[in-house]
Formats: sequence, C-alpha cells, structure tokens
Amino acid sequence: MPWNTGITSSNRNKLLLICGILLSAMLLPSLEIHPSLPRVRLDDALIFGTFGVNLLLLLIRRFRSYPSYNFEPYHEGERRGMRTVTIVFLLLVASMIISNLFAVLFLNGSFGLRDVMEGVTLAKYYLAITLALSLDLKLGEFQVLKNTFLIGLGVILLLSWGQFLNLANVNEWLTPFFAQAHLDNLVNANPPRVLGTFDNPNVMGITSVMMMTLFVSWFYFRRNDRLQGVMLVIMVGLTLKLTFMTISRTALLATATVLVFLSVWAFFKGYWKKRILVKIGVLFLLTLTLFFTSPRDFVSRMNEATDLETSTSAQGHLLRMGSAFEFIQQSPILGWGTAKDTMTTLVDNEYALVTRRYGVVGLAFYLWLFIRPVKGALRRIRFFNSYASEPGIREDKNLLSIAFVGSMVAVMVYNITAGAFYNLQLMTLIALYMGLIYRIEGEND
Repeated sequence: MPWNTGITSSNRNKLLLICGILLSAMLLPSLEIHPSLPRVRLDDALIFGTFGVNLLLLLIRRFRSYPSYNFEPYHEGERRGMRTVTIVFLLLVASMIISNLFAVLFLNGSFGLRDVMEGVTLAKYYLAITLALSLDLKLGEFQVLKNTFLIGLGVILLLSWGQFLNLANVNEWLTPFFAQAHLDNLVNANPPRVLGTFDNPNVMGITSVMMMTLFVSWFYFRRNDRLQGVMLVIMVGLTLKLTFMTISRTALLATATVLVFLSVWAFFKGYWKKRILVKIGVLFLLTLTLFFTSPRDFVSRMNEATDLETSTSAQGHLLRMGSAFEFIQQSPILGWGTAKDTMTTLVDNEYALVTRRYGVVGLAFYLWLFIRPVKGALRRIRFFNSYASEPGIREDKNLLSIAFVGSMVAVMVYNITAGAFYNLQLMTLIALYMGLIYRIEGEND
C-alpha cells in the first residue's frame, strides 16, 4: 500500500492529508500557473505530490538497505478493499486500452497526448480511493472528517448566499475566481444561478444533493433527540435550498429521486413505525415549502424544461446525445477509443460518452466503478437496525454507508444529462467517499 510508508505511514498524517484534499476539492477551483500550461488543482498536487514523496523515500530506504521501513502493517479490511479496488480499476483500464487499440487498428482512429491524460485521471482516482481506504476510521478520525466537511459546507453556503444576494458586491471581486467563464450568463443572469465554489451550477447542484443525502440519512436512520432532529431538518433545508438556488434541473431530478428512495427505504426499514411516517411527512412539507416559495423565475425555468418543443436546453441535450449514438451504432462493442482530438466530449450524457469511447464493454466496467462500492455498502448495512443500535463509531459507519447508497443513486441520475467521472473536482469527493466505504466494508466490527 503506497500510503502506509513515508510521510503517510501514520494514521494521523493520512487523516490530515485527506482533510486537506477534502477542503481543496470542496472549496478551491483549478489554478492557472501559466497560460500555456494546463490548469492545476491543489488536491491533484497533494495526491500526486505525497505519493511521489512516499515513492522516493521507499526507493531511498531500499537502496540504502534499511532493515525496516517503518510502515503500518496491513489490516484485513484494508487488504480486502485494496484487492477489490485494484481489480475494478484494472478491468476499467484494460477495457480502455483495448478500445483504443481497436479504434487505431481497425477504425482508422486517433490516439494522442490528450488521450494519455485519461490514464492520469484514473491514477488520481485510484490514489484518492486507496488513500481513504488506508485510513483506520475510528471515532476520533470520524469526528475530524465530519467537522472538516461541515466547515467546507459552511463556506459553500456562505458564498452561495453571497452570490445569490450579491452581498458586498461579491460577484465582482470573488465569484470570478471560481467561474469567470460563466459569470455573465449564469451568476448575473435573471434569475441568478448559484455556483458556490464550483465552476458550474449543475456540479454545485449535485454536490449539494450529496450533502443533503448525509443529513437525510442521519435524520431517518438514527435515534435523535429533539434538538438533533431540529438541527438535521435545518441542515436538510439549507442544502435543499442550495440545490434550488443553482436552478439545476438535473440536480432537482436527482433530489426528488433520492428523497423518494430514502423515504421508501426508511419506511420499510423502520417497520412502518409512526415516527418514520412523521419524519417523512416533515421532509415532504419542507420540500414543498421551499419549492413553492422560490422566485417565479425559478418556477418558470422548471416549467420550460417540460416542453421539449420550446426547451432549447433539452433540445441541445438530445442533439449532442444523438450525434454520439450515431457513432455507437457503428461500433457498439468496443467503441471508438478516447479520441479527444477528433471527437467532441460535449455529449451531455456520460453513459453515451463512455459507450461511444469504450463500447458497452467499457460502459459495464465504468458502471462497476460506482456499483461495486454500493454493493459493499449494502452488505455492511443489511442487518442494521437504527432503533436497536448503540450510538458510536459502528452506527456512524452504517449511516455513512446508507448515505453513500443514496448519493450514488443521485450520481447515476445526474450522469444522464451531465457527468461526474470527468469532473476532477466532483469526482475527487466521490473517490474519497468510495475509499471510506471500501474500508468499512472490509471490517468485521
């Protein structure tokens, strides 16, 4: 395990690194070093930089024949998770390589330097997942991660409301730092579309849905006292309102899907208890209240999406997906390879984009990347009873697993008209989440 040696040999250092990556992915945009160079993300630098230092230290120690390397031994859960993650990524990489070879040899396709970056992207996700997987998640570590997440969420909420109301003229001096390209036609539009700390309101929307899923899971599946219940309802309301402020129709569809999914799950998991029905009713009324108290422009934008004959956004989605499907029909099994220099990446449907590139074989392994940790989360919680469990780290891990399943449902809906896999900022958050779930799955507690 590359994270059990060097500067991340201790659990504390891993935790600090994960917190740094988490805050970077939540709060910072990509940074321009030089106009001729690709933009760089701080979380990328932290992941690859730390991995490089660890690799260098390992090589130095071996070269100097040190008798010991001072790294933590593998835990059984870590070993299982590492084996599973490695197999998942090897299958995905193999499908991509085969598709590119097939395209170049038989379809007169292209393969260039930009296509090589696909491997760098996969390497980042693999390292992020295995880093989180290597963390021994105890009560103290969980509290630190939770507090770090809440700090990041607080900053996002503060900036988002600042953008929505343009407090202190924030859209002139701070918002451009995150999304200069979208400033005029989104943030300053009528109605304004909140971006938060992301470069696109759709990405901010699905991120807020994932955040909401955590609070809904804690509200439904944990025994809370009255104050805790009120606080969770407030947090659900804040994140739900944040999704509405992005006016992302894809995120709103994901919101509706997740709320229905978790409500039905809680209904049957709670054995039809009265308190579950009350909780479902509270969130239902909260959602309706926030929806119908939104500005008129918000409602009109929602209605515009339902009429395909007049919706330019929907027509644009269908046009781009239609072009991809024409290529899919010509090479459905192995696709056309990555081919970034010759084929557009603007497909607006990640399933169609992946199938056009890597065929149905690549699509299957792409889906397995998301489905495999969901399977592990479901295995973890199959016997979980929130009304018979004791508060503590075991309950926290089970609730995190429930929230992860709900989050992946949201991501699967989101990928129909957008895409998570090729958004480095969003996918970093998902990768860390996946790593924690793989670790939790492999534990026997």
